Parts: sequence; C-alpha cells; structure tokens
Amino acid sequence: MPAICLDAIDRLAAANRPRQFTIMENVTDLLAASPFVTHLLVRGSFARGTSDRLSDVDLVIGITPSAFIEFVTVHDALAATRLGAIMPGWFDTIVPRMGGLGYVHLIEYDGKLYQLDLYLAPSEQIESIAAFTRGQIIYTAQANDTIPDPAVTQFIADRMAAPPTCEQLIIEMLALSWMIHKRIIRGQRFMAYAETHMLHTAARTLVRTALSPQTAFYGWYHLDTDIGTTPIGRACLRELEVLIASPPLPTHESLTEMLERILALAHRAAPHAVEGLSLSIDAYRYHLDLD
Repeated sequence: MPAICLDAIDRLAAANRPRQFTIMENVTDLLAASPFVTHLLVRGSFARGTSDRLSDVDLVIGITPSAFIEFVTVHDALAATRLGAIMPGWFDTIVPRMGGLGYVHLIEYDGKLYQLDLYLAPSEQIESIAAFTRGQIIYTAQANDTIPDPAVTQFIADRMAAPPTCEQLIIEMLALSWMIHKRIIRGQRFMAYAETHMLHTAARTLVRTALSPQTAFYGWYHLDTDIGTTPIGRACLRELEVLIASPPLPTHESLTEMLERILALAHRAAPHAVEGLSLSIDAYRYHLDLD
C-alpha cells in the first residue's frame, strides 16, 4: 500500500504558512489516490523552510512511464476541476531541465490566487531530481512499471522543442505578470528585470506567431519588414514599441499598464485565442485587483 510520509508533512506544516500548506496537502491527497503516481517531492522554499506568504508551492510528481503521456495530457483538466486553476498551466521555460516537464498553475484558494508549480517526471528520474533539487520526498508508492520508455523520452523532447501557440503565449504573459507582481512586492529587482524581458519577448513571439508564423523563430530580427506589411501588423508593432519602452524595472503602476497593453496587443493580433481564454482572463483580472 502507498504511504504518505506523515513526519515529513508535519515538519513542513510547522515551517510554512497554513494556506499554502493546505494547498500542498490538497494536491498530495489528490495525486496520492492515483495508481500512476509513484512519488511526490517538495522543492523550493517549502522544502528549505524559508517560505513566506507569496511563496510558490513547488511539487515534483513521479509518474509511471506507461501513464506519463496521458497524465501530462489530462493534468490541466485535473488542475482546473480539482485544484481551482483559473487557466491552463504555463509550460515553464525557467525551470531547469531535469528529465521531465514543468508547468506553472495559478490556482484560486480561499479567495486568493496562489502559484502552484508542478514538475511532471517519469518515475525513474525522481532519485536524480531529488538529489539535484535537495527536495523532500513526502510520498512514495510501490510501482510495478519503472522501466524507462523511449516513447516518453521522445514525447518530452518533442514538447520541449514545440513552438508555443498563441493561447500558450497569452498564458505565459499572464503567468509572468503575476510573477513580476510578486517580485516587486519582495523587492527582487534582478528577477523582476529578467521576467519583464521575458514578458516583452513573449509579446513579440505572440505577434510573430499570429501574423507571420513562418518567421516566428526569427526573434527580433527583421521584425519591421516581416510584420509591418499590413495595417494590423503595423498597429501591433506600434503597441509592441510602447510596451518595450516601459521601465525595465517595473513598478506596480507600470506593470498594470504593461498588462493592459499586452492584453490589447493579444486581442489585436490573436482575437480568437483571447476569446478562448476570456473566462480565465476575467478571473485573473479579478484576483489581481484583490491582491
């Protein structure tokens, strides 16, 4: 029978604030019920005992190789229906490469928004991930299926290499805006600068992906000539130019302006993607206003 390490949970409960710990406990209870989940590992500030009211809940999920692809495919729906995620997870491009796939979820709990980082990994990777992250394993289960699957390795490689869709880029921009918001509160100026640059880059990639997908991989190169050949392209470039002229070290006020500008830019460049995420965007605005 699988067993949750109660001593580890008790230690974490004593070291961390109740709301985030309750979120972690809810996620643990949910995932421990799955026959395909072999490990749960807490990493980051929760594992180190240095978390605060703004800390993310960082979990690594070990999954049997035969179920890994399906688990990745359905985990967004699981996060939305059982954990309160307000939008699909952002495919995390910041997390180190550890043999799996990382996702950032924004979840609603007790009237507030929290960040839940889930790193999904085949079960055979957990030992090396635990050593690399110095995390704490809080759940283990006996797994009948632990043989590495080449199809899973290929699936992970393909997902890492796949260009993002317009919807995924909008989700990325919302997630980054939330992260920058927390950096400003904490006074983490270097991280705020880095994530603001990522936000600008995501906005540029959205414009390219929506209006000139064949040149999306060109980055900032020849942006004027690639995008500026149509009225909508020129309008998007004007919006983008104002966006990148915003302060590199944002304030709450400038971040609010950036958020409104990237949403206006997204609506102009990729209206169907914005429409598909309209409920998520409304929920995001609501919680940002409350924070």
